[in-house]
Parts: sequence; C-alpha cells; structure tokens
Amino acid sequence: MSDYKTPNDKLISNEQARALNLSYKDKQKEGFGVEDASSFCCSSWYSLEDLEGYINYVKQEALKQRISVDGIRFYFGVYPESTEDKSKVGRNTLFMCPTKAKLNLNVGEEFGGEGADDSEDITTISAMNFGDGGNPPQNDYGE
Repeated sequence: MSDYKTPNDKLISNEQARALNLSYKDKQKEGFGVEDASSFCCSSWYSLEDLEGYINYVKQEALKQRISVDGIRFYFGVYPESTEDKSKVGRNTLFMCPTKAKLNLNVGEEFGGEGADDSEDITTISAMNFGDGGNPPQNDYGE
C-alpha cells in the first residue's frame, strides 16, 4: 500500500453525513413537489477498484498531456431524453472529472492555492460516470 495523507480536517461524523443526506432529500422534495425514485436518487456507489482505476487513468493521461492534476471535482447531473439507456432518463447521477490549477494570466504561472476556487476542469481527459445507485435508488445515508 502506498503512502497517503489522511484528510483528517475534511472528515465528518456519521451524524453530519446523515444531516447532509436528509437536507438534500428535503431540498429535492421541495424542488420537484413529489416523492419519486428519479428525484430521490441521493447516492452513487463506485467500487474501490473503479475509483483507483480512474485515478490511475487520470494520472497516466495527465502525464501524456503534460498536465498537473490537482484534484477531482464531482458534479450532479440528470440523464437527458437522448440517453441510450431509457430507464435512466430523468434520473439523477453523480459524475467526476479531474481538475488542474488555474493559470494566472497576469504572470503566466499557476495559482499556488489549494481548493476548488483555484482549480478548473480538465476537459481533455474523460470524466467518469455510471456509479451504481441501487435498485431502487433510494438509499438513505447509513443503509
């Protein structure tokens, strides 16, 4: 196993996670006005193998393209009508893409900060989707 730094300052308690999940579901219910599976898919599952594989893919592609990756950004999405798998149309999804430090146009170098505000998406490396939401996709945190 390789060395890694545990992000202790970013870990949250199970109670905090449960509160975030419940708040998300409440907000979705407000927005849609109805309780159905497509509006309440509130989780997406990826195997460790898939996550590690994606991270390794991103690192390899970044090396080829001479890009310095600084993170992974997660996006919420909804499958459009044009989705090939019609059972997914209208359902929520969560996808991820690699990011790099924004270029400081004033001095021609990268910003030195760490965080989402200092990063931009890398669109020359494929994003990753198709986690598993379960069937039905209505898990609450902790289930």
